Amino acid sequence: MRLKEQDQLARMDSDYQKRKEMAEYMMRREERLKAAEEHTAKKCLKRQKKKQRKKEKKMKPSLGGGEHPKEESSDDNEGDSDNVEEAAS
Repeated sequence: MRLKEQDQLARMDSDYQKRKEMAEYMMRREERLKAAEEHTAKKCLKRQKKKQRKKEKKMKPSLGGGEHPKEESSDDNEGDSDNVEEAAS
């Protein structure tokens, strides 16, 4: 009878150890996944900000510099260059 009790205790202990290891593994896995998601979110936000800055940078010169190419293209019409500037504004 004592042998049966010892075997049962050994099985319970090994089962407890397995469950404990699995729980630790799952916790570490969840932490890694969460860290990866945060890292990805930060990278995505950084890319979005970069795209937005690039867009804004592209838009600023086009607002001020948009008139210049039109003026150059309208050099054929010397008298109409004033009208082109007003139309572009």
